[in-house]
Amino acid sequence: MARWQRDRRQQTVIVTVFGAVLFFVLGLVAWAATDRYYTANLKPAATYDGRVFPMRDYKRELGYQYTSFYVNYGVPPGYENDSQILQQKASYETVALENLVENAIMDDNARRDGVVVTAQQIEDRYNADFGEYHARHILITPKPEGDAADATTVADSTALAKARAIADQLKQSPNDQNLWNTLATQYSDDTGSAASGGDLGFVGKGQFVKEFEDAVRTMSIGQVSDPIKSQYGYHVIQLIETRPPAESVFVQRQISYGYTEADVKAHVRYDILNDEYKARAQKLSVTSPTPQVHLAWVAVASPKVTGGDFTAFTTQLQKVADVQKAIDDGTDFAEIAKKYSEDSETSDKGGDLGWFAKGMVTKLDIEKDLFTLAVGKVSNQKSDSSQTVWYKVLERDESRALEDAQKTKISDNAFSYWYQQEKARHVIQKLVPGHELDT
Repeated sequence: MARWQRDRRQQTVIVTVFGAVLFFVLGLVAWAATDRYYTANLKPAATYDGRVFPMRDYKRELGYQYTSFYVNYGVPPGYENDSQILQQKASYETVALENLVENAIMDDNARRDGVVVTAQQIEDRYNADFGEYHARHILITPKPEGDAADATTVADSTALAKARAIADQLKQSPNDQNLWNTLATQYSDDTGSAASGGDLGFVGKGQFVKEFEDAVRTMSIGQVSDPIKSQYGYHVIQLIETRPPAESVFVQRQISYGYTEADVKAHVRYDILNDEYKARAQKLSVTSPTPQVHLAWVAVASPKVTGGDFTAFTTQLQKVADVQKAIDDGTDFAEIAKKYSEDSETSDKGGDLGWFAKGMVTKLDIEKDLFTLAVGKVSNQKSDSSQTVWYKVLERDESRALEDAQKTKISDNAFSYWYQQEKARHVIQKLVPGHELDT
């Protein structure tokens, strides 16, 4: 074979090998990229009756919840990853994952029940929840003097009369800044705004007491209200201006992170559905008389490592073991509660929780155990990420009337109780690392 033929064959072999290696490397890169994309976007974060919620949906909901946290707790832009808030942020992983499941359950029930949320309902709620208003006020707080039986009534009447007089003055010159400055400085009991003529700046829903907000929502620009009574006294309010949701702090912060008004409105839709099913659950929640159990408990914090503190973890682990041993040894339950329980409201009473009806405990597995446990018996240890508890049934009554406080608690728990019942009817898996055991 001629030399030039050998050289050409060697070149051919080299090119072939290089091509094969290059193809293999590019294949690995493509595979790795595909795998990363799958893990970051398509890998299941949760399943609901076989329906997959991909990781990208979970991450997008998590980002939305993070932004809500930043706004609600005043975390300024640029401090989102500050070490001081990382632990609080971590709790929103559970919130985001739970929201995916809760929304799916509400959607299923809405389809079944024929509940339709209209575009107008969403728009109205969006404006109410995220529109902001700029107001000022003068607050007159009643100041009872002496111990006379009517001291409170007299003080209230005096405060109301003073507030009416101030309102009358301001209605004569509603936009007189000097008048507002003078009256606020001289009379207002709101020390935070008195020096600025009562100016409260722009605020949104939930930042003031309900009576104040309800009044402002009905006022026209520039109007001065009659005295509005709240737990703090009498408010004389002027609505200065409003701004639409798109200009609010919350919506603007969401937009800065890549969300849209449509994303906020999608969450508003679920807020409306939540209210609908909360109202339905409350309507059906209270039945009296009803079976009840009289309970006592021992409650301690669940052992966990925080900030690398293994000593505290070990100490708490030993405490849980000591409680269990005392129960196994037959030690009086009330004495165990007095010695070990970390619930300050009940430990001195031997852990006595009072009477419980169904719906007062929203964890269905615990409720089932408590209502089947014999009188005098102690439950198995019940643990979650925050608390480890043991219950004892002291008494049982199959037809006991509900007290007002019990009715309130059942009503307040109604949506959570309904939601837990709905979850129990479905096959739900949470697959985000660290949350596989979440219920």
